[in-house]
Amino acid sequence: MKLIKTKKNFLINIYLNNSYKKINNFLNIKNYLLIFDYNIYLLFFNFIKIHFKKFKFIIFPYGENVKNINSLKIFWKYMIKKKINKNYITFIIGGGVMGDFASYACSSYFRGIKHCLLPTSLLSQIDSSIGGKNAINFFSKNTLGNINFSIFIFINYSIIFYMKKNEFKDGYSEIIKYSLLNCKKLFFYLYKKNNIKKIIIRSCYIKSKIISQDYYEINFRSVLNLGHTYAHCIENNNIKKFTHGESVSIGIIFCIFLSSFFYNFKKTIIKKIIFLFLKFNFFIKNNLKFSNKMINKIILDKKFDNKINYILLKKIGYCIKKNLNKKILIIFLKKFYEI
Repeated sequence: MKLIKTKKNFLINIYLNNSYKKINNFLNIKNYLLIFDYNIYLLFFNFIKIHFKKFKFIIFPYGENVKNINSLKIFWKYMIKKKINKNYITFIIGGGVMGDFASYACSSYFRGIKHCLLPTSLLSQIDSSIGGKNAINFFSKNTLGNINFSIFIFINYSIIFYMKKNEFKDGYSEIIKYSLLNCKKLFFYLYKKNNIKKIIIRSCYIKSKIISQDYYEINFRSVLNLGHTYAHCIENNNIKKFTHGESVSIGIIFCIFLSSFFYNFKKTIIKKIIFLFLKFNFFIKNNLKFSNKMINKIILDKKFDNKINYILLKKIGYCIKKNLNKKILIIFLKKFYEI
């Protein structure tokens, strides 16, 4: 079992293994509450029963629609009826949506009860489970939420091979993002090799390293939003459905498009980045025309101050926050659509 640690002790431990058998080695609590979505229930419920005894559980529907206030009310009512208190430990088994929703529910119940994350998708293992962010959607994406760290994260990398191909692919958009942000070696490693265990370890370490320098996203942590402002805009449109990975890949290409205007970005490097996205079968062009509502979403995105801040790349492994004028950004959006 691999333990991924950072220099600072405040950040929670991330355990990596190919089985859940060793999870009981560091747990002495007898009372468990398990939370998972319907997909996990169908695939792994009998398997989970072997490793967790005398537990209570609740099942939620699969998908982004579960992240709302009505689901929160159902969860809180269940916890009150079952007399869940601070002696219980909550295990959240599922992808990024379930982690976001259930972590927020746990952090707001009895002013916070202990919870652990067992992410089951590649995207949640290397991205959403790390950093303590949790939220629900209220009129817009991730409007209500907080930062509340779990006790630990237990990553079973063998479980991701049960996922659909599209869900597995979505995780690689974030892995490519980490390589562009902070690790040139990882970027070129993805060209030649595909050892999933090493890739997960490196990705978790990069994100943990960035978060340990800025826990509450006051300044430095915002670099993790590379490509996400554009991505959230096209992800939540009502015309065409994009997965998170597809929208992030297009968002990163747009950032590179912007970076090439402001900095001396070599054409050979741009070709290498595009080739890497194409290697994992990502879309690199947005065929969706921006409406005024979508442009307003970009401007009113939670990642902006009074000025429009955009994360740009100077070179592979080095990024910078750039203040952009609203009019300039709209011109670039139109040009990017016309390419």
